Amino acid sequence: MLVFPEKFDSNEWFILISLIVSYTCIFILPRRFPYSVTLIMLLFSMAYAQIIDHILAGQSLDLYDINDVEKYELFDLITWFLYPPFGYIFVYFYDKWRVRSVGVFWYILLWAFIAMGEEVLSLKFHIFTYENWKLSYSFPVYLITLSIYLLFFVYIKGQFEKMKEKCKRPLTSDGITK
Repeated sequence: MLVFPEKFDSNEWFILISLIVSYTCIFILPRRFPYSVTLIMLLFSMAYAQIIDHILAGQSLDLYDINDVEKYELFDLITWFLYPPFGYIFVYFYDKWRVRSVGVFWYILLWAFIAMGEEVLSLKFHIFTYENWKLSYSFPVYLITLSIYLLFFVYIKGQFEKMKEKCKRPLTSDGITK
């Protein structure tokens, strides 16, 4: 069972305010992707973050703690909802600005620095407590994560476009698309 925070302090407020701001950004941005693509990207971002956090912060490596206490608490779960908006906004502007070629490298690099900035802010509000981790270790993790996320987005968007195109084809007399 999830335990509640022992005291409701700055890190819980930071999480709640960050959630409100980040999800408001998503809803304010004009819709760019079909709902199915958006949902897949949001879920992928959350699942990927959970896996990475479990590997790095779990009992086997225990490189950092999430929130105030070592025990798994309610706000640890709520914290995972901070990752999807970051990923969504990352691919939103990638698609909107039509980043291509060498620009992809610079785009990922820029967003890795943005992620580092968010991590520094999260450290100030005790969202993360480092055990055997240093901020500098996060940079390559962000480069890899953003690259994987972008590859997944390009794949999903491409599959959606193929499916959409296939649905537009007329049916033959036996009910199969040409």
